[in-house]
Amino acid sequence: MGEAERAIPLWTRAVADHRFREALIADPLRALAGAPDVAASPEQVDQLERMPPGERAEFVTGVVREVHWRGGQARFGPLRRDGRLGGPPDPG
Repeated sequence: MGEAERAIPLWTRAVADHRFREALIADPLRALAGAPDVAASPEQVDQLERMPPGERAEFVTGVVREVHWRGGQARFGPLRRDGRLGGPPDPG
């Protein structure tokens, strides 16, 4: 298996590793330089670099939130009207 085949996708690492996520928000280029096992496309890096820090924090946090949200729905079922995951949907 080559090095590229073992690389961890950028968002997988950002979701799984809070230290990397914080570093990515603070300084994307430095975070990626310190994580040679992470694969990021030039477009992803450019997009993150062009964002002001506050917008970048919101964007990265939103990606992480969405991944966790979808994982919860996959494991526990759809969102109920009261905002909770799992169980049968509310009638009506």
